[in-house]
Amino acid sequence: MQDVSLGKSLVILLLLGCLIGSVATAGCTGTSGAPATPTPEMTSPPHTTYSPAGPQPSFTTTVTVPEKHLRTDGSCYWIVTGTVTNSGDAPARNAVIRFMLIDDESNMIRATETILAPRFQVGETKIFTINPFPGDCGREYRAEIAVTHDIP
Repeated sequence: MQDVSLGKSLVILLLLGCLIGSVATAGCTGTSGAPATPTPEMTSPPHTTYSPAGPQPSFTTTVTVPEKHLRTDGSCYWIVTGTVTNSGDAPARNAVIRFMLIDDESNMIRATETILAPRFQVGETKIFTINPFPGDCGREYRAEIAVTHDIP
């Protein structure tokens, strides 16, 4: 009988030792002092994009006011026509022309259409009609064009 109680005592001591060990490793027995002062992190300098010297493409754009049209199911869509001209002094490669239908009230982009022009010569003008831009019938929209391109 004494062997059984001795075995139980050893098990209890082993469990108690495990409990104390887990408390110590969890950090619960540490002293509470003043919080460590944070060290400032070094911020990286802003990213700078360098354009090569010399001739560069430059784009001028015009866009019509979106025209509202009704479908037979009662929904609406808008048609937009835009003109893009390379008014720079170098041709552009991989020009990406992005048409945006923007909600006047919230100033959020409602719909977009993207067109790729692999080569856009100096003085060249392209006219695009985007059809259809989805939108809500009760909202007012405006259109904008953004053009990006690879460095020549």
